[in-house]
Amino acid sequence: MKNGWSFVELLVLMVFLSILLSIIFPVSKKWIDGMIVHSEIQKIVSFVRYTKYLSYGLEDKVKIEFSKDIKIITSGESKEKGRLSFVDVNGCQSFAFSKGVPYISGTMKVYFRGSKIATITVMPVTGLIKVEEGW
Repeated sequence: MKNGWSFVELLVLMVFLSILLSIIFPVSKKWIDGMIVHSEIQKIVSFVRYTKYLSYGLEDKVKIEFSKDIKIITSGESKEKGRLSFVDVNGCQSFAFSKGVPYISGTMKVYFRGSKIATITVMPVTGLIKVEEGW
């Protein structure tokens, strides 16, 4: 009785593994991209909510601007709060609140690798944040 693997057995194993990886890799890449996108959208929404709640305590207007950097502006003071690493924004790139009520509202479109993946809308008067995700 021999110990070890024959060449044919190793070749069959390599073919099986390559077929398995060729199926798994695209599925896992799409799943990872989806998780990254969802995380970036949640980051944007949480910063908009933070700006809204920050405006409740201040007597001045609070504005948030999006580009690659996320900036919150209060009384002429600008603080960089975060960075958008994987997505680009288009449309309304800033929102502003005064005592929780938006005075700059609108719709912002979020893009990932050139395709639109979400629309974030801050409703006028109420300040509700509506997120529509979709590839």
